[in-house]
Amino acid sequence: MRILIVEDNTIFRETVRDLLRGLGYEVRGARSYRKAVKRLTRHKFDLVLSDMEIGDGSGFDVLQLARRTHPEACVVLMSGDADPETVQAALESGAARFLPKPLTVGALLDAVKLAQNQTTADQSNTDQPSGTVNPL
Repeated sequence: MRILIVEDNTIFRETVRDLLRGLGYEVRGARSYRKAVKRLTRHKFDLVLSDMEIGDGSGFDVLQLARRTHPEACVVLMSGDADPETVQAALESGAARFLPKPLTVGALLDAVKLAQNQTTADQSNTDQPSGTVNPL
């Protein structure tokens, strides 16, 4: 599974990247919206984790870009300011999940499992012969 972390805080981005790499995932980082554009237009990702505030853009910008470039990707938005309106707007905009910061390892791993399940379901649906129904 390929994961992109869009986060302008270097320590946070590298900590999450190292944790997920240690678990065997292929992880790339982007410190800005501009870098996220480059990554999302050049590579395929199954999971995109994005902070809501990334300096030259927002998590909503990343979400919209991911929807255009990788509609099958699971997008999870994160923020230290998890007020109910922001969380609701994120979910209504198509985010699979919203994670408040500071993150717990459990919440992060739950987001990864959500993306894995979504990827597995997508693969199962594309593996089905035309006219058949996936029993899941």
